[in-house]
Amino acid sequence: MIPAIRQYMQSTFNAVEHSPRLVVWIGIMCAMIFVAGYALLASLLTSMEILEFSVKIPWATMIATYIFLVAIGSGLCIINALGSVFGMQRYEMLTKRMAFLSLTTIIFGMLCIVMHLGHPERMPIYNAISPNFRSAISWMGLLYSIYMGVVVIELWLLNREDLAGRAQSSAGWVKKILELLTLEKLRGTRFGAVLEDPRLPRLIALLAFVSGASALSMLGSVFAHMESRLLWYGPYYPVYFLVSAIFSGFAFLLAVTIITYRVKNDEIFPGLKAVIFEMAQALAVVLAVGFLLMIFRLAAGLLDPASRAPSMLLLNGPFRVGFWGFEVGLMTVIPIFILVWAAEAKSLNGVLTGSIMVLIGTFVMRYEFVVAGQVYPNIPQGLPSYWPMIMEVFLIGGVIAAFLLVYTLGDLFLSLKEEKSHHVT
Repeated sequence: MIPAIRQYMQSTFNAVEHSPRLVVWIGIMCAMIFVAGYALLASLLTSMEILEFSVKIPWATMIATYIFLVAIGSGLCIINALGSVFGMQRYEMLTKRMAFLSLTTIIFGMLCIVMHLGHPERMPIYNAISPNFRSAISWMGLLYSIYMGVVVIELWLLNREDLAGRAQSSAGWVKKILELLTLEKLRGTRFGAVLEDPRLPRLIALLAFVSGASALSMLGSVFAHMESRLLWYGPYYPVYFLVSAIFSGFAFLLAVTIITYRVKNDEIFPGLKAVIFEMAQALAVVLAVGFLLMIFRLAAGLLDPASRAPSMLLLNGPFRVGFWGFEVGLMTVIPIFILVWAAEAKSLNGVLTGSIMVLIGTFVMRYEFVVAGQVYPNIPQGLPSYWPMIMEVFLIGGVIAAFLLVYTLGDLFLSLKEEKSHHVT
């Protein structure tokens, strides 16, 4: 390693060397990724059926995790727009963290789909040479691809000045690489003036908001267009996907932010605390809206003779424990009271507890949504078991570990930490 690179990386490596917990954490994540690699290889060499508990239920944990992660990323996109698009300046201090989390959650959500396909190389080829513009899945993939590209540009704009500052304090090849990344030679040119225009980040954020929200609605439409799946079919889920993405995005952002500061032993400054407690109140409100939509969905299903049977799968069928215990209790009712109390009492522990409960309940909700929608009318005699297969658990564990590892490295190498200069208005 050349001296300039060593000098540039020394501070980060010193942080790793002097933090045994970080070394253990990275080791655990790498071990989980290795186990997931074994499960993926086994599924490709033997059969994809080792990831399915029933041949009649082709979509299970991998698809549920995809929806869980992608919806969180889309929710973060919408929340990020509050500051960068709609002018709520107090949220702008979280823009870098939200943009990075949104991009990475969607990438690793897409990874779940890729590992579930069996032949992932066919997807980009045939989607490029023979796209089906009547397919919701095709539009969803296109819109999420556009969104990820836009967010990459947004992250580059947000970190450009920081990278330029590092370039000035570096030397040798590191300086040249950083100057290339920041397009330093274009400063003073017409194109450089465009990049430095303060209106450009807002325009990019607007494009990210439009593409992200559109892709999320299209994800809901993937299920809503299936007339043979009565639990999914109809105009309800595209709307509910938007609402559930917002509350899962709020919960994820709150949990990750609080945990990051505590692990690093950093103090959360008053301005950020005020935003956290405000977000906790907003999360409680959105959860209440989602609960009302849930009641509407069930009432409409029970009143419709064709949809009564699939609705009863959740209310009094094999999925009742997950529905009443996790979707209603752990995801909605209990967190609403905890978050309202925590916001009033200024308790970060309460906000963290409520947010984690929402995330756990949301994951179970996504899983039951995917599986229950395939049960009726395919398996009228009943579902013997819908627990995930062990290989699926290994794969999902590896995806989550890879995401956490990337976030850990991103937090080390990028300037994601919130700035005190933003005022709470």
